[in-house]
Amino acid sequence: MKLWLIKAAGTLEDEEIILEDGVITIGGAEFPDLSSIKNEEQVKELILEKYPGMRGERSGTWAGDICSFVTKMKKGDLVAVPLKTRNEVLIGKVTGDYEYRQLSDFISHIRRARWLKTFPKGAFEEEYDVDLNSPESLFLIKADPEKLSDFTETKSLGALVEELSFALEDMDLMRVRMLELVYRLAETEEIPEVRKIAAEMEKMLREK
Repeated sequence: MKLWLIKAAGTLEDEEIILEDGVITIGGAEFPDLSSIKNEEQVKELILEKYPGMRGERSGTWAGDICSFVTKMKKGDLVAVPLKTRNEVLIGKVTGDYEYRQLSDFISHIRRARWLKTFPKGAFEEEYDVDLNSPESLFLIKADPEKLSDFTETKSLGALVEELSFALEDMDLMRVRMLELVYRLAETEEIPEVRKIAAEMEKMLREK
């Protein structure tokens, strides 16, 4: 079992598809079905046909990422997907082989995945010694096999109920705080203060 980091891209709507449909993608929707791809050179030929000016390291890196997604990633591997809409990294298990299916203008090369849990981005970077701002879009993360098995462990019902209880409590606290900010908005006519409160609300929602 391996752990891959794959960076989602496209629009926020594309990210919602990834979350709701349980899929991962490497992008490259402008390319046809890649089911017959065997090596990086074949992918590079497709890239240079579409983008003749893309030479050297850039085309080679992109070809390597796509080829790894199609041929090297396996069912049972784990994937880490940094989200754009929240300060979290989504952890999932690959459950399907490569498929060519047009789900959006950005998503057509996919694999099925079952989402397991999330990590705060900072904690994930520290835990696995990775930089989520690096330019690579797909790479293997070095991790102890025992640590990876923690992702797929089935938790007891009691542990799940306890986690749910904490999550509901956290949501209730956030609801109270948001209501307080809404009341403040209703009571003020000062534009700078309104902007300040709106910024607070946006920050809270992004952190959640």
